[in-house]
Amino acid sequence: MIPSLCWIARGVAAEEPHVLKLDSDEINHLIERTKQNLEIVENTNGDESDEEKKEDGSTHEKADIDDDDEFNMAEYDNEEEMDGQRIFGAGLSGVTYYANPSDDPYITLPQLAEEEEGYEIKPTDNLICCAKLDGDMSNIEIHLWNADEQDFYVHHDILIDKFPLCVEWLSFDAGDQDEIEGDRTPGNYIALGCMSPQIEIWDIDIIDTSEPVAVLGERLKHSKKKPKIGKKGHSNAVMSLSWNKHSQNIIASGSADCSILLWDLETGSAKECLNHHNDKVQTLCWHLAESTTLLSGGYDNTCQVTDCRTKNSKSWTVDGEVEHLIWDVSSPFSFLAGTASGNVVCIDIRQEKPLYTIAAHDNEVSGLSMTKLIPGLLATCSADKTVKVWQISDNKPSCVTSRAFPEAGSLHCLSFCPDYATMLAVGALEGGLLMWDIASNKEFRDAFNHHVENGS
Repeated sequence: MIPSLCWIARGVAAEEPHVLKLDSDEINHLIERTKQNLEIVENTNGDESDEEKKEDGSTHEKADIDDDDEFNMAEYDNEEEMDGQRIFGAGLSGVTYYANPSDDPYITLPQLAEEEEGYEIKPTDNLICCAKLDGDMSNIEIHLWNADEQDFYVHHDILIDKFPLCVEWLSFDAGDQDEIEGDRTPGNYIALGCMSPQIEIWDIDIIDTSEPVAVLGERLKHSKKKPKIGKKGHSNAVMSLSWNKHSQNIIASGSADCSILLWDLETGSAKECLNHHNDKVQTLCWHLAESTTLLSGGYDNTCQVTDCRTKNSKSWTVDGEVEHLIWDVSSPFSFLAGTASGNVVCIDIRQEKPLYTIAAHDNEVSGLSMTKLIPGLLATCSADKTVKVWQISDNKPSCVTSRAFPEAGSLHCLSFCPDYATMLAVGALEGGLLMWDIASNKEFRDAFNHHVENGS
């Protein structure tokens, strides 16, 4: 299942991502931590092991020499010492680990440089970042897509130990300032919201990373009392994220605790708490031009536009839970809301009533996407397993074409490529990431022929 995805524009990712290699100190730290974990496991079974050893006539101090010990394993520890660190524990007794593989006498194959070369990213490559759940395994999956060469594959992934709900790309380095040399430089990061209250920031330019560069929100201890909402973070799942491209140190998060927090990525703390919603906050979107205007929607059937300087908010009630919101790229005063009843509602923030309502799908509208490259083009997806393409220019919406994905189950999200106007990425309940170039559809070409001569 892919509940959320986002594109990464061409030229953003490092052409040669850093393949993480632990130094000797880091390896020794991991070894020590592993030994401690193994000791805890062994100690839990200590009584049983002692009894077994006593029955066999053995002690902790000295082992009896077995006449059938063909390989003299009883004297193994007395053999010539080798450089490296030996681990003792369940299944690992006597195993020696080397910080530098070339020091290990049992490794004779050379390290292959081709492994690192396989991660090269070209300036013409786009990346697609997906939050993915597959059985009991969760990960952030990064796909590579190249329009010119028609390449499409999983470039790398990051294993996570939480149920992922939403992802948001950002370029701001949220790492600890004490660990940053000089000024912060733009990078390639993903903010991850999960069923837990914390928000993790991951560096996508690092291969085989095991830890986020930053975690927003304190880890909550087990308690029957409801934690306080505020500067310490959320008290429930993080359902939505939106990075402010104009005030780049700010990211907004919406939660199942009914609150919206505005985080300062420089300090890693929440600066403001907005409580305009009465139920879970499902979707967020900063205005495309106004850095202080935030759009939000929730399970309380309301869409809210908030001026974050004053916390003043204007609200509109729609016909169901708000599943997804986007600003209209062709109009700075309008936004579109997908609802649980299957409708798409277009609202002008200067007016009290909607401009129009589209009966778009037979089930909830889970995804909306527009592109600046083709004005008036809207794509929607739904739990009814279909993607639909709309022409909404002049506030006269019409369905241009649609496509069903019956094998994919419910469709959860979709997004247009920022560099190739007609390519849609779709996340679904079943299977992997779906791709659809809508320019392959004749009805679309007829409706937008003057926009798609080169597909972008």
